[in-house]
Amino acid sequence: MNSTATPRSAAGARQGRPLVVRDVDGPLEMAGCVALYERVMGLRRDDGSLNPRLLTALQDNSGLVIGAFLGEALVGFTYSFLARERPADGRDPRLYQYSQLAVVAPERQGLGIGRLLKLGQRDRCLAQGTTLVRWAYDPIQTRNAHFNLDVLGAVVDELKPAMYGTSGFGAATGESTDRFIVSWHLDARARPSAPVPAPPPGGWSVGRVYDDGDDRVVVLPDDWHRLRAQAGPEQAARLRGRLTDTFARLLADRTAASCVRLPGGLAAYRFIPRAAHPARPLAPDPGPHGRTTHT
Repeated sequence: MNSTATPRSAAGARQGRPLVVRDVDGPLEMAGCVALYERVMGLRRDDGSLNPRLLTALQDNSGLVIGAFLGEALVGFTYSFLARERPADGRDPRLYQYSQLAVVAPERQGLGIGRLLKLGQRDRCLAQGTTLVRWAYDPIQTRNAHFNLDVLGAVVDELKPAMYGTSGFGAATGESTDRFIVSWHLDARARPSAPVPAPPPGGWSVGRVYDDGDDRVVVLPDDWHRLRAQAGPEQAARLRGRLTDTFARLLADRTAASCVRLPGGLAAYRFIPRAAHPARPLAPDPGPHGRTTHT
């Protein structure tokens, strides 16, 4: 099932060209996905990559490879594969799509293309009878967090430390690979938008846990790359480690359901009791956070 946007709804408006979200078709378009991935991720020679054969095999065997096209130009894509839960309580395993990657060309980010890709992914999943999508993202990347949790309405139930080893690759070389695992419940009832937390007396302190009724709020820098450049990699790594420990402790009986920007270059995660994590419906307008990059 293809998902098509009108020219006014996405980046093609200025050129008068509609942005079309559809299945990627054939080896040339698959190769275009590989080239876009390498450019967005800033891969070095030894970092490894995708290849068109892998994407074709995934698409032919219950996976999804969905692209965003302006005319014939590929400006974003996402791919996922069918996965199976391993429940510990004896229930039948649930099938879901695991979305390994979603990227948008750097010059097209912030224009809503990421949201349209996820809408296309959702439509394809529902057409196949799949109602759960999962993926991983770096919890420090607060714009991705806001997009995943507040725009799409997904939730975070799990933290995987060093998911891809001790150091990132490409543009993220030297960074931790700790990842939040997102669950996007396509058939869940709606939950209300999370309120922006009010600052405590004396202002926010990065890394501290604040009580907000039954919820817990954790504040972190909104622009991690700027902080790392200003503070240096060692101090940034120590702060990341403290935040990771805090996230892991809270996720023992909670889920992260929101990440909003605060004044002063900060952002705030909201962790709610685990029993209260139905998904939110898609926001009507992605605003400046209509982007996505996850690995």
